[in-house]
Amino acid sequence: MEWWDDLWLNEGFANWMQTFCSDRLFPQWHIWESYVGMEQQRALQLDALRSSHPIQVPIKKAEEVEEVFDAISYCKGGSVVRMIYRVLGEKHFQEGLQLYFSRHKYSNTRTIDLWNAWKEVSGKPIDKMMSSWTEQMGFPVLEVLNDPFSTGQVELKQSWFLADGSKETGDDAKVWFCPVIVATDKGEAPVSFLEQKTGKVDCANLAGASFMKVNFGQHVPVRVLYPEPVFKRLVQNLKAIPAEDRIGLLSDTFATCKAGGADPGFIVDLLSGFKEELNHNVWSELSACLGGLEKIILQGLDDDTGAAFQDFCSKLVLPAFKYIGWDQLPSDDDNAKGLRSTVLSAVAKYCYKDPSISAEAVKRCKAFVADPNNVASLNADIRLAVFDVTVKSEGDAMFDELIKAHDMVKDGAAKIHIYGALGKAQSATLRNRALEFNLSGSVRSQDLIYIPMAMASSGKDGAEAVFDWMQAEYERIYEIIGATSMMLFQNMVRVSGTGFVTHEKADAVENFWKAKQVYQNVQKALAQTVENIRSNALFVDRLKNSKAAKAPTWGSAMADSRL
Repeated sequence: MEWWDDLWLNEGFANWMQTFCSDRLFPQWHIWESYVGMEQQRALQLDALRSSHPIQVPIKKAEEVEEVFDAISYCKGGSVVRMIYRVLGEKHFQEGLQLYFSRHKYSNTRTIDLWNAWKEVSGKPIDKMMSSWTEQMGFPVLEVLNDPFSTGQVELKQSWFLADGSKETGDDAKVWFCPVIVATDKGEAPVSFLEQKTGKVDCANLAGASFMKVNFGQHVPVRVLYPEPVFKRLVQNLKAIPAEDRIGLLSDTFATCKAGGADPGFIVDLLSGFKEELNHNVWSELSACLGGLEKIILQGLDDDTGAAFQDFCSKLVLPAFKYIGWDQLPSDDDNAKGLRSTVLSAVAKYCYKDPSISAEAVKRCKAFVADPNNVASLNADIRLAVFDVTVKSEGDAMFDELIKAHDMVKDGAAKIHIYGALGKAQSATLRNRALEFNLSGSVRSQDLIYIPMAMASSGKDGAEAVFDWMQAEYERIYEIIGATSMMLFQNMVRVSGTGFVTHEKADAVENFWKAKQVYQNVQKALAQTVENIRSNALFVDRLKNSKAAKAPTWGSAMADSRL
């Protein structure tokens, strides 16, 4: 690259290429499902903030580049490369790369050099299309304006998607040159393009189709918002929708409900349809949606609704848990192994009060702490879930045993799982002990994030404890982390507000960090953190006016899992 402005071209292309190669070598891993649920979602979540930045960021001094080593450069960068690959096809994609490497060998390049190579071999206006994706911040939400089953065409409107649903003067001026991929259960239409604010796209194979989905395959980093009749068909036909698109439908529905574009009741109806889900990548996205809702509901709504929601989550996860169980089987494929880990993490969150589950977890945890360096004592795939349930169930006794095991165990991953469990402690006394342990010298500086991250995500009390701790121990934390790695310290800033859902807490977090000398180095991380808290606060207000705020809605949801 010619200068740091084009950092994304190195990192984003590597992000895509590592996934592409893995998929070609190990197609049984279904790694693009994981990519859509993890890498693409990380990009969309960060890029939905006003405090985000374009993929191509003007860098005046090399020191400024540290702040853009983030999910935009890596994950959004990789996502737009994936989009280009889908638009060009493999032949033109490869020919363009060959031309680019040949033309610029032994020299530095800019992003436009790659666009020009792909444009030359394909005849497509790649430069025009991609400038809207790399030079301007954010991405669009594609709103379906009609029911295409009655017209044969999909009417679309694009607008800048923001996580908080805010609108300011000038927002509507943003337009993306957006590829549109529409499909039904009968087939996929050719790639179309939406170049203006609104447009119509032909939708083939509607005759006899059960559903229609925009952004089929999740190849384009956008959100999609459907009218209720089209959404209902998707929910009614979840089993016929590929895993990547089930992941996309989940994430889009949660995000558009949170932003105020869709009725929050949509997410209740959609989640209910996943009670028979057994794909581990889809379950990862399910868990993310449930976790996001839990934070909002438990802190923002009444206790009855919170209890009903947690019971709903328990009923949703138990069928998958009964299917997969605790132990690996010789017949397990890659999906089964991933499903067990993901589902048991959800079990640890929503079912830990079940006597049979807590007893089994405690038994397995005791076997581990008795011989922590014996890899056969506890399967690593379920270790974190076992530790979490045990700490929540047994309190003081097993907390101490896990500390002892931490000091003995040599496996770094096992230590990180212990940190995660210590952060889930239920009492104020144990939370304080966990945070004291974090600064005791027993935890490596690069691992100091794990206990507060787990604690801040565990609920209101945990989030309060972490923020209080950071205020009280700021100097020590900065001395250990900030003086050696500002990137790690920026993560601490993010964790300080990750569990909050009120404007008052947003103000408190913002005021605390702004008063510190380090503020100039964490300004972007703080802005993103505060914006996320305010977005959560607005979501609380939106939920209060929907059926999702009522306990009976969640109580009956599993029985009414089809619209």
